[in-house]
Amino acid sequence: MIAARLARFAAAMAVVGLALAFAGDVRAQGKKGGEESAPPAGADLDPETVGAFFPQRANVEAMRRRGFLATGLKPVYPAGAKCPEANSFFADTTRGDGSTRNSRFYVGYHGGLDIPAPEGTPILAVADGTVVHAGEGGSIGGIGIVLRHAPGDTGFPVWVYTEYKHLRELPNLDLGRRVKMGEVIAYSGKTGTVGSRAYGGTGHPHLHLTAWHAAGDQYRPGRMLIPLGGQWMDPLALFRGPPLASAEIAALSEQAKKTPLPYKGTDGRVVPPHARIVWPFACETK
Repeated sequence: MIAARLARFAAAMAVVGLALAFAGDVRAQGKKGGEESAPPAGADLDPETVGAFFPQRANVEAMRRRGFLATGLKPVYPAGAKCPEANSFFADTTRGDGSTRNSRFYVGYHGGLDIPAPEGTPILAVADGTVVHAGEGGSIGGIGIVLRHAPGDTGFPVWVYTEYKHLRELPNLDLGRRVKMGEVIAYSGKTGTVGSRAYGGTGHPHLHLTAWHAAGDQYRPGRMLIPLGGQWMDPLALFRGPPLASAEIAALSEQAKKTPLPYKGTDGRVVPPHARIVWPFACETK
């Protein structure tokens, strides 16, 4: 009888053991399997779009077909005001300090316009628009927001998106919120730069301004917003006006590439008075 009871106990323990092992295996597979089965970033997009917009999966051919190429536009700062000045431009291969950009991101090309500014400097919406994305993280872009500008906001025949990165903190702006040209939407910071190989432990406070344009108003939401059918745009083209296509801009004469900057002064005045787009920092009137 004792032997029979021991046999039944051993059998029960074996079942429990199998159950625990199975449960543990399910938990392990749930974690590992979840990671393995999760679609890679951009899995819902065609290879052309991934190659044009995803920084670590970009390829030069796709980037260029979507407008990611140097235009040669040159900012002309106002004589009557002092504005924070850009020091690294669209499709540059160097940073503002002259160091070479990391080839891991967009094959070493710069996807925007960098404007150094002390941490906490107010950042202005370049045009009327709608908040469509906000992100907080420690990646190379740090904290950022994206505005979508309808043709009626800018006067352009296309929809435009502007992205503001390396912000000090996530702005208190709900998705769908409308903002006005020249409205303070955030404050400059150095998120995404502290501890990097380029800037070390102190980081680099600045605004990285990105711009895209698209024929329609649809976009792919998520960690990285991508306008559907979108094209990269030199942010300086915002202030110059059409043409907006990078290849068309690159074909312009050197004189035509000089871009006077409309701005909002620290005194609240917009120069020129009827501008619909302004520099993303207030300019100090001389």
